[in-house]
Amino acid sequence: MKILIDINILIDYFLHRPEFYENSKLVINYCFFIVNGYIAAHSFSDMYYVLHEKEKRDIEYCRTVFLKLCQMFEVCTLDKQRIIEASNNLNFNDFEDSLQSSYAESAGLDYIVTRNISDFKNSSVPAITPEIFISMIN
Repeated sequence: MKILIDINILIDYFLHRPEFYENSKLVINYCFFIVNGYIAAHSFSDMYYVLHEKEKRDIEYCRTVFLKLCQMFEVCTLDKQRIIEASNNLNFNDFEDSLQSSYAESAGLDYIVTRNISDFKNSSVPAITPEIFISMIN
């Protein structure tokens, strides 16, 4: 199984958000040992903004996080044509979600794991919650 990890799962994990941490930790651990995990390339800049600018984590912390992510996950990229398609995709109200869906589709992934499955109701790659993903693995 190949899954795209939405940025909200990554942020939950690295910020130890109490209500979401345990499930995000399981998702990430399963990617390390059981399934193939992928992260969209733009997630790194989004995470930098959240971790450094909003949460005031230092640059060294961010670098360490990003290097760990690159060791554990594949990174999905898009070419110009796919970005144009994502920009013109009227099935999405949010450009970032359209990009995530396009990454998952272009990489041939099975699922997008996210807390916000309603954001991906029009995605060609099904979105599942961490809880559903964990139950599928167990």
